[in-house]
Formats: sequence, structure tokens, C-alpha cells
Amino acid sequence: MKRGKTVTMKQVADEAGVTAATVSLVLSKSPKISAATREKVLQVARRMGYRRNPYVSALMTARRERGKNRASATRPVLAFCTAIDSGRACPLSSVPADGYFAHAAERATEQGYRLERYNLMQKGMTSRRATEILYTRNVSGVLLLAFPDLRDSRALEWKHFPLVSLGFALSAPTIDRVASDYFQSMMTAIEQCHRRGYRRIGLVLSADDNPRVNRRWLAAYLMEQQHLAGLRRLQPLTMRQWSDQRLFTWLRRNRPDVIVTPWGQSVLDKLTAGDWRIPEKLGLVTLNRSDPAGPISGIYQNPPLLAARAVDMLVGAVERNERGLPEFPNSLFIDGVWNEGTTLREAETPPSLPRPGPGADAPKRGSLSMRELAGRLDLHVSTVSLSLRDSPKISAETRRRVQEAAAALGYRPNPYISALMTEKRSGKLPRFRPRLAFITTFPTPDGWRRWTPTLVDCLAGARARAKEKGFRIDEVWLPPGQGRDEACAEDLRRRSVQGLMFAPLPSTGLRLSIRWEWFCMVAVSFTWNWPSLHRVVNDHYSSMRRAVRECHRLGYRRIGLALSTSATARVQNRWLAAYLMQRREFEELTSLPPLVIEQWEPEAVARWLKRSRPEVIVAPNTDPLLPWLREWGYAVPGDIGFVSLSCPGRTGPESGIYQNARLLGSRATDALVDLVERSEYGIPAHPSTLMIDGAWVPGRTVNRR
Repeated sequence: MKRGKTVTMKQVADEAGVTAATVSLVLSKSPKISAATREKVLQVARRMGYRRNPYVSALMTARRERGKNRASATRPVLAFCTAIDSGRACPLSSVPADGYFAHAAERATEQGYRLERYNLMQKGMTSRRATEILYTRNVSGVLLLAFPDLRDSRALEWKHFPLVSLGFALSAPTIDRVASDYFQSMMTAIEQCHRRGYRRIGLVLSADDNPRVNRRWLAAYLMEQQHLAGLRRLQPLTMRQWSDQRLFTWLRRNRPDVIVTPWGQSVLDKLTAGDWRIPEKLGLVTLNRSDPAGPISGIYQNPPLLAARAVDMLVGAVERNERGLPEFPNSLFIDGVWNEGTTLREAETPPSLPRPGPGADAPKRGSLSMRELAGRLDLHVSTVSLSLRDSPKISAETRRRVQEAAAALGYRPNPYISALMTEKRSGKLPRFRPRLAFITTFPTPDGWRRWTPTLVDCLAGARARAKEKGFRIDEVWLPPGQGRDEACAEDLRRRSVQGLMFAPLPSTGLRLSIRWEWFCMVAVSFTWNWPSLHRVVNDHYSSMRRAVRECHRLGYRRIGLALSTSATARVQNRWLAAYLMQRREFEELTSLPPLVIEQWEPEAVARWLKRSRPEVIVAPNTDPLLPWLREWGYAVPGDIGFVSLSCPGRTGPESGIYQNARLLGSRATDALVDLVERSEYGIPAHPSTLMIDGAWVPGRTVNRR
């Protein structure tokens, strides 16, 4: 790119004959501007070569992080809508609606918005009336909390608002949501029990629990019973109404040595009253600890963080002007936190995957401003600025004192704001441009391209989004097992790369040795088991459920699943778990054993086909199964149907799931840029996973039975 004068927002405004504020609103996709004005401004901006300035964005982000002083009455409004009493605990949570509102309101204020509460339980409230109220009061976005019935009709006319659900507030329609990663929580709970020598792990749920977590608890439980060595397959207890008698009958019949349940305190009270010694006779794990500290061992879902992230997602949708039902819904899942209690015996084995410890592995946030640093040292901010740049205008003693204090307090200068000041002084684009890196670790530089074409689309989407945001993405090959990890990290740091986007690993056991605290990081797969990073991935669980539902709708009843062990491990066994869950949900389906093999061998596949006689096969992709079927004389879909879980496009010959890898790459760039602009470096204390729903492709490899 040639260096030259920067095209400013003011210049675009002058050329278009509007104010700079109008240009700003147009570029942020504000609905306040008419369609004609928006198109006029965009045409002028494209003709003049205007580009979003990432340095200004970083500066505004830093200012927002320090809080806004705008009067509350002038802030745009977000609506907090629920259909339960404000003091009542939300489903699957001991936190009342008031508690979630308080956490969400605090985050909304930090983001420059005001959160208002709306109760949809009021007498005479209909979806039309609720929509009219919110529309009349100029509500910018809607946060849905909880409905007594997941199919509650007192919803909204969705097309008018940006929408985000906190948890699974509704089963339909599907909207963007933020929730605890229930699937991961169940896997963590069972792994902790397994490490302590428990082999008869029982599950106790109420009938309402399953749909409220999208059946992810039960799916993970069924999958882990098949996956972990030595576990006895106990029938879970699901009760429509609580019954002490049913609980004790189930205990005597199944003889579990530990119980996993979201209702930890209630179950503990019943067991204690029934003279069950905890943990000597029976262990207990809760999936829903109300606070990070307490007597019951289990998972803390972190309601304050969930509420804050829901507001963040909603604000992002508002600023992108994304209204109505999304074509590809996003689900942001926050990892639950395991907390020791006193209701389990001590572990017999160490965890299978080591966790990052405190200190250097904790995320580094550049939240300390230069002005705050100057205040602590009782110096003028310009003195601190010159000292940090090692200017000879400042005495050596003062420079040393400032630099030592900055290091001790964790001050980190924001390189983008520094570049912004350089740009403003010179009026030219600086040589330093913000960079991100797309890290691949295959044995050869282009191995990842041949491995899966969807990754090529992912990088293309990431680069397109990065360009819109004023960043660039460099492709970086890090040869595995050659001891170049640290050297590569040093090189990236010298090149001012701030953010790393990790492509899927060639194997789940590979680890890198780099200085994690130097970078902001996002992974685009589940293969990064350690360290735990923020991820952006396809929702493999929902993709499999959608595939089985579509096959069921078409009349297939013998639905077979074929996976390699490496493929199922790469998605945390979520495909297998969803398949087992859907087979349980549709009772008329014939229970076929899934084919899970180390290597694709024609003989093994042929034996499975002869033994199981599936009417349709669901597999990660077409190779090698679909060519083999045709080679063996099967007519597809006449004799047997075929569903791929990674179709290359929205249309095409293969039926199955389109994962939209370009959108995945674009969302990964958004997540990474947000981390960079907030200066959130290192391994996150609370990793999150943004999952993007796939879309069904009818194709020509299935038909109606």
C-alpha cells in the first residue's frame, strides 16, 4: 500500500455534503440515517478510498474501558425482557432475575448504554403490544432472560430489534445467545469423578432441565459413558415432579457411587435426611453452584460474566445494525469453573490435561492508563510519556524510576494509540500497521490447505473482515517438533503482531512453547486442548442434531453414523453425543451402533454396512465413504442416503450441513480484534467459545422415503 495522506471522516463528510457525525452513524450502520443518505455516503467513501482507522478504534475502546461520563438520560436504551417475577430464581439457576439484571445493567453502563427492565408477564401483554412498547420507547436492542415455557407466545415481533438470549430462554425461534457451556460442564464433572475412582456415575435431572440446556447435559453424559474406560452405564433419573421415593428407589436399584445433578443442595438435603453419608458412602456433584465457594463440589457457571458477555454481544449487534432472526445464529458459551468442595473424595489420578497456573499465564490487560501511572508517581503525564520513550530530555534517574514502576504495575503502552498520534502529527499513514497472524502447524507449509478446503474459506473470511477493520493477517507456518516455537514468537513480536489466530492442529496432542503473555489469541477449532483459549467454531452438536432431524423428517428410521476416532476427538465428541441424544429423543429410530474406527478401511465399513443395514449414513465428509458406496454398487440416494457434516457450499450435490467457514473466519477476526483493542493478552481466565450454527443443504444424496 502506498503511503500518502489519510482520508479522514471529515473529508468524506465535506465531499458528501453532510456532517462528520452523519458519516460516523452511516459507517456504524445506525438505523437513524435514511437509506438514501447512507448509500450516498458509502459511495463517496468508496470513491475516496476511506478506510476504517484501527488506531482511532483502539483509542475509543480504551476510553470506553475507563468508563463513560455521559448523562444517563442521553444514553441509548437496551431492554431486559423476561417473563418471570423479578425476585424469582431463573430456571437452572439460584440467581434471581434481579441478580442478572444488576450484572447486565453494570456492563451496559460501561458500554455507554442504559438497561431498562420489561416484564412480559403483565396482564394483557401480547407480542404485538410488547413490540409497540419497545419500539415507541426507542429501544436499541433486546436481551431476553427466561420464559416459564420455552415456546412462550409472549415473545416479540423479531424483525424490529437486535436480539440476544441469556441462556436458552426460548426453544424457537433460534436467536443469538450467551450461555454456560453445559456440554463442557458435564464432561468436566464426569472427568473429575473418574479421576477420583468413581465408576458408577449417576445423573439426576428434572424433566424441564433437558430442554433448558438444549439437551447438552444428557448428551455429554451418554457420550462419556461410552467414551471413558470402566464406566458402568446407569440409566439417568429424570423426574417430571420431584419425588423422594423415586430418588431412593433409583438409588437402591442402580447403586451409583456418585450423583451428578444441577440440584445439588436439594439432593444433598434429601440424602442427608435419608442417612446417606456424603462423601463416605456416596459422592455428590452439582452442575450449578450458586457461588465460587461452598461445600458442594461442582461447576460454577459465573452468572456475572454471563450477563456481561450477553450485553457485549447485544451491543455488537446494535452497532452492526443486525436486526431480526439471524441466518446463522451465534452461541457464545462460557466455560464453567470447577470448584472443589467436600462432597467428593480426593482424586486418585492427576488431570489428563494440565491447567495453566497463575502468574505469567494469567491474561494481561492494559487497563492502567498513562495518566493513572503518572498519578501514582506524582509526575506529569508528559514526563511519563517521555520517560517511557527513553527521551534524553528527562533525567536518567526519573526515566529509570518510571520504567521500573511501569513494569511492576503491568503498564503496557497501546501500540495502536501510539501509531495514531504519529499519524496525526504527520498527516500520513505510519509505517506501523496493526497485524494479526494465522498460525498453522502442519508438517508442510501448505498441508493445511490440502487437509480441508473449509480452512481456505475460513482464512479468506478472516482476511476480508480484517481489511474492513483496518488490520492485515499474515499466514505463519510454525513447523511442529522442530524447536522453533520461541524463535517464531520472538519474530512475530518484532514484527508487531499483536493477535494470533490458531488454525486446527494436525493432532490433538501437539503443544507449543511460546510466551503466551505476548499475544491476544483465538483458536478456530477444539484441537487446542491446552492452553484453554477463546474459540470460534461451528456448533458441531447442533449440526448433528439438525442432520438427524432432517433425516427423520424425510422418513429415514435406520440412521447410521460413521466417524474416524480422530474426527470425533477433534470436535470433543460432540457429533457422537448429539447422535446418541437424538436417537434417544426419537423413539421410533432403530438403535444402530455407530461406526467409530481408527482408519478408514473398506473391509470394516463393508462389515458394518452388512450388519447394521442403515438407510442413510451421516459422516464428517464425503471422502472416502461416498465413492466406496458407489463403487460397491449402491445407488445414492436410491439404495442408501448420504449426509455430509461439512458441505462445501449452500447448494451442491451433497446433502448435509454447510458450516459457512467464511463467516467463521470473519467472526474469529472480530473476536481477535476486540481482544487486541482491549489489550487482553495471554491465556484467558474464563475462556469462551463462539459457536456458529450450520445450515441444512437439501442436496441430491437424500430423498423422501
